[in-house]
Amino acid sequence: MSIGQLESVKTTVMFPEGIPGFESVRVCSIERMEEGPFYLLEEEAGDLSLVLVDPEAFFHDYRLTVKPDELNVIGLCDETQAKVLVIATLAERPEDIRVNLKAPIILNKQNAQACQIIDTHGTYETRVPLFVGE
Repeated sequence: MSIGQLESVKTTVMFPEGIPGFESVRVCSIERMEEGPFYLLEEEAGDLSLVLVDPEAFFHDYRLTVKPDELNVIGLCDETQAKVLVIATLAERPEDIRVNLKAPIILNKQNAQACQIIDTHGTYETRVPLFVGE
């Protein structure tokens, strides 16, 4: 199953270089949470779990500046085959939920490989309120 077909089915995702801060994490499963823009990423052989968010659902003008060679590690040559997700930091109150727009996870929908990049070219921050103005 490819990432492009992700609905509520768990899909195995490979991180060839690991996740920054969790370099040993290479194999994860990802599953869309119900019908919303939220996904659950879980390490297959460990304890790491991250909630991911489709940034386009909340930040309509979100655009990354990525050098093509940054995506070579996951074999991504065609940007239409990319799925961009950002890591969320959950909180008790919805207005306290934050997302990391500076370091998104890029998924290659064709081969289910992923990487986290750090956007050093843009002005995005690491702790942006998910629900702005609420």
